Amino acid sequence: MSRPLCITLLFALSAPALASADPTPSLPARFRQAPYSLMSLSIGYPNAGSQVRAKRLRKSAELSIKAGSEPNSYGHPSLVLMLQRTARQVARRAPGSVMLVGDLSSKDGGRLAGHTSHQSGRDADIGFYVTDLKGKRVLLDKFVAFDAAGRASDGSPYLFDDFRNWLLLQALARDDRAGLSHVFVAAKLRKRLLDWAQARPAFRKYVPAVVGILKQPDNALPHDDHFHVRIACPRRGAVRGECVLDPPHSEPRATRFASYVPSPRRSGAPLRALVKPRKERETTR
Repeated sequence: MSRPLCITLLFALSAPALASADPTPSLPARFRQAPYSLMSLSIGYPNAGSQVRAKRLRKSAELSIKAGSEPNSYGHPSLVLMLQRTARQVARRAPGSVMLVGDLSSKDGGRLAGHTSHQSGRDADIGFYVTDLKGKRVLLDKFVAFDAAGRASDGSPYLFDDFRNWLLLQALARDDRAGLSHVFVAAKLRKRLLDWAQARPAFRKYVPAVVGILKQPDNALPHDDHFHVRIACPRRGAVRGECVLDPPHSEPRATRFASYVPSPRRSGAPLRALVKPRKERETTR
């Protein structure tokens, strides 16, 4: 089994090289030798990168892959394993649940139609859990957009399943093995989910952790029909792999996450922000 590794390369990797079927020759010599030659490599940024020897996400009893996304179901092992763990965790709490996953990256990474990011094996799209109008759980084979009231924007007979979508976010926020960086979603649905959890003692304690990773992306579509998850480049020495900066450089300067202010309570309790804003890196789509 290949060991995961993530390499952020900021030197001369041209666009043709990143998009080539075999990006290995464009790597520095030391990364073309053992042990790196046996590892899964995520090269560059989500919006300017590629990957080598990626791990393929496969469907299971708890996870399905959206039609058309099968050729783009490859990613860094840390991402793939996190998706599998999360699907199982939601299914344990809500038996019968199946997580719908869209695009990760293509086998060799690089530009992917319909996306700005998804180039280096560290991004994945996850469809929302939904119910019918009577509250019965429904498994969709496509992404459906929802409004702030939790109703399908196109008028189809579906409701946003707050319970299971929160279970998904809670599982992601508590996962300390993959190096989760962000979960992107439309601001209206972000507010809806945080308000839902804040009103329920059993879930309230996880709100600060979710606030820290959940945001609507800047300069991109609002993501009102799916979650977009991203893992960070694994840190040096971590079990999940390491990140080699060559030459040493920080990733693009971040913009701030929006803070969360709970909706007013009936008792008239004062509003307050739960956590300080965090920073976000890179573009998304």
